[in-house]
Amino acid sequence: MIVSRFARRSIVAPGVRGFTLVELLVVIAIIGVLVALLLPAVQAAREAARRMQCQNNLHNLALAVLNYESQTRTLPQSSDADLVGDNVRFRTGSQLSWIVRVLPYLEQQQLFDQFDFEVSAIQQNATLSPQRAQPSVLACPSDPSIGRVFEFPRLTGGLAFGKGNYAAYASPEHAECQAVAKGSLIYKPQPLGAVQDGTSNTLMLAEIRTRNEPIDPRGSWALGWVGSSILGADVHGTNIVTRICNQNPPPAYVPNPIWAEFALLPNSGVGPDLPRDDLYVCYKSAEADLEGMPCWTRGDTTAAPRSLHFGGIYGANVDGSVRWVSNDIEAVVLGTLVCIDDGLNLDL
Repeated sequence: MIVSRFARRSIVAPGVRGFTLVELLVVIAIIGVLVALLLPAVQAAREAARRMQCQNNLHNLALAVLNYESQTRTLPQSSDADLVGDNVRFRTGSQLSWIVRVLPYLEQQQLFDQFDFEVSAIQQNATLSPQRAQPSVLACPSDPSIGRVFEFPRLTGGLAFGKGNYAAYASPEHAECQAVAKGSLIYKPQPLGAVQDGTSNTLMLAEIRTRNEPIDPRGSWALGWVGSSILGADVHGTNIVTRICNQNPPPAYVPNPIWAEFALLPNSGVGPDLPRDDLYVCYKSAEADLEGMPCWTRGDTTAAPRSLHFGGIYGANVDGSVRWVSNDIEAVVLGTLVCIDDGLNLDL
């Protein structure tokens, strides 16, 4: 029989054998161990990149606020809600947020031009629907907010509002008390000079989380609502439990450790005696608890900063610098960081 050169080359030499099943299983096991060892490192690297993006977004948002101030000589208002006595009444006025106002300074002029400031947020052009957009600068990749919307016909007029991951502190106490206990961005424009405690010592912006639940308003960035784009730290002042803006006359705000249990610290937890985000609507609260985003329906008063980073959240000071805020920060320290004029300079 004549054998071609190709066939001769393909004949296996005597004594040479392939892998046995056991050897293949051993190799697969080794590869599995190596993957298991490398996976945490890969995940850590990915989370580090996500955290860096969140920090960059906060820095850019803070710079947008400062550029707005440079052009207008005032800080952007977090809402234009009505002031009744010393209490801000949310869901009045245009209900448009501070983020809408700084869009031109985030390279979002085209989106800004689609908003109509002559009508309220829930009456925007349904065809253009600028409130539904989700610019990347508003999304922290650690929280899957892209694609999530707030859509509750009774409250939103049939419009859907895109969700984002950043909000501004209006007050160190209840958000409706911002005319007395002032944060950086309040119901009206205020000059940068109003930040008497120093721009590098005052916490202006912070991360927030969203839920994949259309009736949960948290993160709906175009709305000037508590939990949507506004935070209240609920760090009570003076020596009584009532809201500072309900006292006559209202005293100067000084955070008081006696009422630290009421404070909404970063990633405030779930428990029968722990405070919750106090929203106008808290839908499926049991599910919100399971997601680590406790809330109740009692009104627009307070909301905590939240993130999926381990141990805390990132925030931005008025000067644009980004800082880490630990979950176990003392309530008094948080209150004085948020307040613009309490005369204290406590630090982390």
